[in-house]
Amino acid sequence: MAADCVADGDYLGEYSRFFAEFVARVNPDDQLPVKVSVYDVNENELVGEIISVTLQYLNRIYCPPSLQSYISRLVIQAIKSTCKKQPEICGLRQQEKTYAPLKLMQAVTNEVNEICRRYLDNSRLALLPPPSSTPQVTVGAIRNARRKMEDRHMILHDLNTMFNIQDDTIVDYYAVFDGHGGQDAAAYCATHLHQYLVESVHYPTDPERALRDAFLTTDAQFIAKSSTQKLNGGTTAVCALLINKKLYIAWVGDSMASLVTYGNVKQLVNPHRPTREDESERIRNLGGVVVHCMGIMRVNGFLSISRAIGDVPYKPYISGEPEVRCVPLDGTEDFLIIACDGLWDYVDQRTAALRVYRQVLQNPCEYNVISLNSVINQMMNSHYTGLVHITKAALYQKYLNMA
Repeated sequence: MAADCVADGDYLGEYSRFFAEFVARVNPDDQLPVKVSVYDVNENELVGEIISVTLQYLNRIYCPPSLQSYISRLVIQAIKSTCKKQPEICGLRQQEKTYAPLKLMQAVTNEVNEICRRYLDNSRLALLPPPSSTPQVTVGAIRNARRKMEDRHMILHDLNTMFNIQDDTIVDYYAVFDGHGGQDAAAYCATHLHQYLVESVHYPTDPERALRDAFLTTDAQFIAKSSTQKLNGGTTAVCALLINKKLYIAWVGDSMASLVTYGNVKQLVNPHRPTREDESERIRNLGGVVVHCMGIMRVNGFLSISRAIGDVPYKPYISGEPEVRCVPLDGTEDFLIIACDGLWDYVDQRTAALRVYRQVLQNPCEYNVISLNSVINQMMNSHYTGLVHITKAALYQKYLNMA
């Protein structure tokens, strides 16, 4: 594993350095240290919002992944308690039964500050659990010519610790959301889809059904919110759950995931486009149409994808129900690439895999700084978000001779 490149025994030293640097950088005069949501937060959205703010705030500097989940859990517990005892501190509007996003963000960041200060005490620090084996991940994103970045991604290590699930299994979550018609849907998914996943009655016993629940709940909640908060647009979604020796992939739309093993690339996603015969038939059976427009097939003459979260004006033709698959893993896999069409429209799967191999070979202990510039330079006028999940440190030169 990539973690072999790091001295695992010094995790307390790494934690100590993080807490010291984080506390030293706290600016009490900064009233907006992270982005806040554009919508009021309902009670059922509270946990997702807390996690989003916490991770944004912690990762202004590099926060060890094993600390992210542990601190997030502490913050969730503390803010939930505050919401019960002194809800006004968290921005509760009693009449609307919603939380003001700015005040909620300030309550969360204040709690993060307090937790990090507590762990400057070495006696407390020593009680922190050692890190679990954490896969190495690198992420690249570019807005390019677009006025706003409409894509989002989410990386969550050790989901069960974060949500205080009484299960020792390590669950890692990776997701990419390619927004269109605005950033609202992608931002909402990045904040809440993992929350609805864990809150499913099927989690953690049946990950496939839990993923399906999560997509449908996220879609329904966004649709409901769009009518009251004026949220717009839609988003593709591709999510990966890594649980023991199984990889669960769920998706709507045309963002894709590729699993690379010994130089062989396996596409895990069958994109939802109206050119798929089964998708075209589904749309027509619901009363929609698929027409050729501006060089491609489009749903009702507008959208080039047939499933998405959001896109309220095009429901039910644009479905939010995902396809889900489970891929058994045997340990020989090298890496997983998850990306939106801003990558795949310009770089084929094989080329992308070769570039990852080259970068890892050049920087075997620095996966977090893998350069994606050679890929990004080909993005032209598109926008792009992608994740590379590295599963092994030993990658061999022979794979670079495949071309």
